Amino acid sequence: MMRMSSAVLFFALLILAGQSIAAFEELEIGVTSQAMGGTGVILYGAEMALFNPASIAEITNRTVTVSGRLPFTNMDFGTYGIDGAFKLSGRWNAGVNIRYFGGDLYNEQMAAVTLAGMLTDDMSFGLQPVICRASIADGVSEYGSATTIAVNMGFQVRMYSRWLLAASVRNPFQARLGESGEYLKRRIDTGLRYEPATGMISALTFSRDFNGMRIHVGQSLPLGPVTLLAGVQSNPVSISGGLDTYVSGISLKYAVITHPQLDLTHQFGVTYDF
Repeated sequence: MMRMSSAVLFFALLILAGQSIAAFEELEIGVTSQAMGGTGVILYGAEMALFNPASIAEITNRTVTVSGRLPFTNMDFGTYGIDGAFKLSGRWNAGVNIRYFGGDLYNEQMAAVTLAGMLTDDMSFGLQPVICRASIADGVSEYGSATTIAVNMGFQVRMYSRWLLAASVRNPFQARLGESGEYLKRRIDTGLRYEPATGMISALTFSRDFNGMRIHVGQSLPLGPVTLLAGVQSNPVSISGGLDTYVSGISLKYAVITHPQLDLTHQFGVTYDF
């Protein structure tokens, strides 16, 4: 009862955080999350820490993921990242996430450090300071750049043996970027996960930002060394799919996402556990 009361209170605080106009690109990659319709708030692993800082609380080994995304099959809009997590001490783990988007004329960089741990045997919490930097050039020399720091936080609660409740909030303290003072994106994610068998995950999540409410549905189906992934999300409606294959400590991941008017978005990643 105590863990459920804590979860309800934290969820209420997230809802009170509200929403705001946002700047800065959405640099989360999380191949598995995107293949499952953007349901990363209820998933585990280093590459999910930008969706929910609590996602690394239960890792037991060191892990590194290198990944990338080609929005609408366009190399000019590529986003690339490195995610890592390791056991820190006792019930606590640490993680690092680095992202790069853009080219010579305009680019964005993001670096996050995550501290996550088990508050109880069934409830995890994560806190994540994030450094964001955007740079603009005039074609010959540097035109200007701006840097700011934001904070993300989240929790995950195991209920019974097969259910998980999770929520996260990004930028609740309304960090701003540059002289114009534009807000970084503030977003609230909540979700529920059901896992009737190991690796077979059904996910339903909701997210709210300055664009409004989105609904995300995802499913994973393990078939030996390969796990099939599928999902759908609203606003705009898009369908996604992918696969994750694990061999000798190395995981190869691929995701593809549709768009109502634009070309496909491709994502790929390689994870190594050691």
